[in-house]
Amino acid sequence: MGIKINALKCTNCMACEMVCSYHRDDGFAFLSACIVAYRAREKKDYFGVLLKEEDVLVVARPEGLEINKIGEEADPDKEADASAKPMLLREGCDLCEDMDDYGPMCVAFCPVDAITLE
Repeated sequence: MGIKINALKCTNCMACEMVCSYHRDDGFAFLSACIVAYRAREKKDYFGVLLKEEDVLVVARPEGLEINKIGEEADPDKEADASAKPMLLREGCDLCEDMDDYGPMCVAFCPVDAITLE
């Protein structure tokens, strides 16, 4: 079981990031969230979601999903995504394992169902 992100449904409301940070720190400490909504400056109304799992970094963008194994060398033909680097310092998603009654908080609080369990 894992989290599935549909970037085409995402409205960049940041509810997932807020609830994740609150769950991890009992406060809105965005640097502790393992999921991050981001907006690209070079394209109008373009945003995506980054999710750090135990050994992979999931990058959900409108053009598709990309899964990068942490520690693997990046493809030299692709431009690096600088927004992904701070994610490597964060803890991986544990699917809110201590929230048995609710499941992952990002799934429960996403207002547009862009984040689901697979």
